[in-house]
Amino acid sequence: HWAMLSKKYNKPKFWESLHRAFTFGIHDPLEMMVVNRVKYQLGYPESAPDMVKPKSVFTAVDQYSMGKVRPLEEYLKIVGVDVKTKVITYTAWCETGVPPPGFERYNHLYE
Repeated sequence: HWAMLSKKYNKPKFWESLHRAFTFGIHDPLEMMVVNRVKYQLGYPESAPDMVKPKSVFTAVDQYSMGKVRPLEEYLKIVGVDVKTKVITYTAWCETGVPPPGFERYNHLYE
């Protein structure tokens, strides 16, 4: 049970939660490299280039990244994610199915 796993290990749930309880489970070493690449792109400190091996994980990372519509910090604020403290501050957009604050003009798309 996921709640039990979370309480048992006293760690936040994340994609690699299964690996904490089982050997590889659905996450093999290749997939973990992809997770490290995505975590780097989102600014997770533990996935900084000096913390991740192999370095090839970062090949062409700038070409296939988050885009240029808004700075990453703004996006993380909109969705309520703090990657440094691992805290989610706003989840109503996910729970209620309406856009986050500042994007009310898109409410009609969710009706």
